[in-house]
Amino acid sequence: MMNPLEQRYSEALAEWQQLEDSDCPVFFVGAATCGRAAGAADVLQSLEEEITRRDIAARVVEVGCLGPCFLEPLVIVHKPGLPRVCYGNVGGEEIKTIFNNYVLGNDPCTQWALGKMGPGSVDGIADLDAHPVFRRQVRRILRNCGIIDPENLNHYLAREGYRGFLRALELGPEKTLEEVKNSGLRGRGGAGFPTFKKWEFCRSVQSDTRYLICNADEGDPGAFMNRSLLEGDPHAVLEGMLIAGFAMGSTHGYVYCRAEYPLAIRRLETAIAQMRELGLLGENILGSGHSFDISIKK
Repeated sequence: MMNPLEQRYSEALAEWQQLEDSDCPVFFVGAATCGRAAGAADVLQSLEEEITRRDIAARVVEVGCLGPCFLEPLVIVHKPGLPRVCYGNVGGEEIKTIFNNYVLGNDPCTQWALGKMGPGSVDGIADLDAHPVFRRQVRRILRNCGIIDPENLNHYLAREGYRGFLRALELGPEKTLEEVKNSGLRGRGGAGFPTFKKWEFCRSVQSDTRYLICNADEGDPGAFMNRSLLEGDPHAVLEGMLIAGFAMGSTHGYVYCRAEYPLAIRRLETAIAQMRELGLLGENILGSGHSFDISIKK
């Protein structure tokens, strides 16, 4: 019998494809803490007002931070039949102009455009990948941030979410450790400590109980990348914990996140509830014999 996760993939892909091929305009508004601080709420309100005033079909999706916080509020506009266009430093008044001149007209408002995303062309707008901020980036950890609705599990699943965990279940703990070792994955701090070593140390401890700790606190001055990831793609962090817990033989994980990040905590709580509903947390996950749960420590 197909497990609930496999059944959910077809639904998720259909929902994502419907968004990609939407026959009405779609606005992706950067609504992480940085976007909200810069005025994303005004953008969302202006969009709602214009959609109501014009009485047209349109969708508004709140997403995480795409990366360049200094360009917030960021709005990605998908006009049917054209590639997405990313606009920066867009406030409530600017989005009204973009709505009326570009979405309902033919002026792409290049003065606020950072670049287009994907194949196709929009007059006067280069690829976003050519922008100095993005030119040399290879987005792995942040691949979904600013692209998906972080509170919509289907968006994460449609972009291969939890496939890594299913792969780990197929391989088993030892081969999963070996794959992490062969990958060369290391810590993102200054020491660059090999990830597989941490997991191996924990797995080798003779104990009935092993705990996994995800330290999402930001002790370094000026650091805010943990918050951005939790706000923009919480399931990516939680899937990593699932894989690590399975490889280490751990049955419980803790995410430590400071209480000053209420949005990050809310999105973690939402994601954990979605995991429970789908059977990705608790006893005998997906019939694998592995049990694991996650708690948040504020």
